[in-house]
Amino acid sequence: MASQLDSVTPDLLVSREQHVLKLTINRPERRNALTDAVLQGLRAAIETHGADPAVRAIVLSGAGDKAFCAGADLTPGDTPFQPDFGRLTLPMGDLARAVHSCQLPIIGRINGTCVAGGMGLLGLCDLAIAGKSARFGLPEVKVGIFPMQILTVLRDLIPPRLLNEMCMTGRMIGSSEALSAGLLNRVVEDGELDAAVDSLVGEIVAVSPIAVRRGKYAMRAVEAMSFEQMMAFTESMIPSMIQTSDAREGLAAFNERRTPVWTGR
Repeated sequence: MASQLDSVTPDLLVSREQHVLKLTINRPERRNALTDAVLQGLRAAIETHGADPAVRAIVLSGAGDKAFCAGADLTPGDTPFQPDFGRLTLPMGDLARAVHSCQLPIIGRINGTCVAGGMGLLGLCDLAIAGKSARFGLPEVKVGIFPMQILTVLRDLIPPRLLNEMCMTGRMIGSSEALSAGLLNRVVEDGELDAAVDSLVGEIVAVSPIAVRRGKYAMRAVEAMSFEQMMAFTESMIPSMIQTSDAREGLAAFNERRTPVWTGR
């Protein structure tokens, strides 16, 4: 049974279901558009609960069945695009920094339109599953702006020619093209989205949590390294990794032909 946790804003639902933290943008009437409060709430939830050893995965979604996230709310008074020259960082960037430091796998449940800042959220996810009717785009140029921060999380994820076209024309793509481009792990019928996400989460929860955390940490750490640096760093990780309780349990369970019991240590 889900246990409701404190939320920074009613526009963001934060709940725990056993080992899974669920974050749901709760603004269906605005197609789950982003405000400063929503972005700050996402960051706070990831920083707070991402450090909890009992949490093994995070699922990010939008309320309703029309949109995952339509990007920044452009309504006067709600938009994150408020000029504030005393602010050195922006909420989307702060969220991206928190996600980059998070050692838990983040799964995107893409339940509809995913555009602009929604594409940024998708890019921050480690894995993503979309319903067949989902559509994706970077339409910022159509309102006179450009997806600046979004580029930082998409540039290594999808082919540059496609990224250039989406950024420079605002063209939308469907779920099948997004899958082919590498934005998604899989596409399912809309009615099968929850079951597919639950199945993926179940696969993650079934494996060693310390291996996943250490692995994601290493994957992030090597991003800016040269080949020699990457090899030296990953070599140095192996001795400590095989000394964990989970590694000892996993090897014992393999040899004893039984299901391992993970402690996350």
